[in-house]
Amino acid sequence: MVLRVTAEPFSGPNVIEQIDALIAADPQAVKLRFARACALQDLCRNTEAERAFLDVLAREPAHFGALINLGALLHVAGKREIARALFTKAAIEHPQEPIALVNLGNALAEDGEIDAAIATYERAFDLVPGYPNAHFALSLLYRGLGRSDEALRHHQLAFAKANVAVSPALGTDLPIDVLLLVAANGGNVVTAPLIDRRAVRLYRLVVEGYRPDMQLPPHHVVFNAVGDADRAASALALAAAIVERSGAPAINLPARVIPTGRADVTARLGALPGVIAPRTRLMRRDDVTAEGLAAAGFTFPLLLRSPGYHTGQHFIEVASPAELPALRDALPGKELLVIAFLDGRGADRNFRKYRVLFIGGELYPLHLAISRNWKVHYFSADMSVVDEHRVEEAAFLADMRGVLGARTIASLERINAELGLDYGGIDFGVDAAGNVLVYEANATMAVFPAPPDERFDYRRPAVARVLAAAHALVRTRGIEGGYTAV
Repeated sequence: MVLRVTAEPFSGPNVIEQIDALIAADPQAVKLRFARACALQDLCRNTEAERAFLDVLAREPAHFGALINLGALLHVAGKREIARALFTKAAIEHPQEPIALVNLGNALAEDGEIDAAIATYERAFDLVPGYPNAHFALSLLYRGLGRSDEALRHHQLAFAKANVAVSPALGTDLPIDVLLLVAANGGNVVTAPLIDRRAVRLYRLVVEGYRPDMQLPPHHVVFNAVGDADRAASALALAAAIVERSGAPAINLPARVIPTGRADVTARLGALPGVIAPRTRLMRRDDVTAEGLAAAGFTFPLLLRSPGYHTGQHFIEVASPAELPALRDALPGKELLVIAFLDGRGADRNFRKYRVLFIGGELYPLHLAISRNWKVHYFSADMSVVDEHRVEEAAFLADMRGVLGARTIASLERINAELGLDYGGIDFGVDAAGNVLVYEANATMAVFPAPPDERFDYRRPAVARVLAAAHALVRTRGIEGGYTAV
């Protein structure tokens, strides 16, 4: 749990370009630069967001939002010492801000300074009596310590009141009312690009605060953004109760998200024709030994991952039994995902990771990342430095079916049908026979806009098609739920 500070809202597929135009007219506007950094963070363009927050701090060294949000980015990226220093500075420079104390308390807890963490959380109550975020942080801490009674008490206090935030539509037409369900402890779909804020009035409900007797906000459609089945299982159960009670059309029914944990989804998809999914098993940390892995049928090299993390965080390759203890012990969590290694290298020895989104039952190509490294992510791949890679990606985006071939497309369509998600997607490779090599498939697939570089202009139509499909999905479900189109 890491808290962030929000900025002035901007919306639309070209949000960064909108803010850049405003900054060009007012280059000294720190508020706009902070909004730009937040937008980059919302879009998961984390490296660019870090630079943007640093730019804000260079102009205003004690800027509260930049200190907190940069600390949050670095904390998630594993740079805990720097994150803790930023949270400490935020708490010192802004002694009346409880967010700083909660984030600092989290950092202290992760460093094993339990008494200091508890004291820091409790200082937040001096600023805001009954501060829900501090209660929630204490509930997580006590749960981890095995102090279940105290954990339950703080959890109940954290969600004694419903947590609903309303964001008005930014356009002038009658808005579609969307009830957005999110989990308090993360594992949520990045919905910022997927919802057209010009047309949508958003009611954001933290599901842990739901009570059967509460009055739900008015809405035409429910968008279940609780997307990580490994991290947010209890939140998904609450989301299911809300969807059932609502009766409105829903996007991503919780019942369809629940069986998309990494171990479950690889077992489901691996049974489909033309699909190869790596054997995946969730194991207690103490059982992740050379002997335990051999007994479970795993061989080296293999992959270890902490459940509930994305974009390559806490995800490592273990080449041999000798490396196992040190690498295993560097990962957080009491349980770890053990994943068989799929060697998806092509004839040129590069790894390729395609991303295709499933929106309203249709397939949409989003990007192709090519790298020498097995852990392929678009932001760390070789796409900006190898012209041939961009040419290959452009061909994929322009003609996905022609590039992948009928066999691979048929397998993707079977995967789409098996998952049954309104919004989701898959990261995958393709072997020489045209089989789909599953790397990840779930509801949490993020949409990364093309960087502001003319060399990537070929990507913009594909991103625009994805966002148009997502916006249309929300509108269609809204009309099904009684919205009167104007």
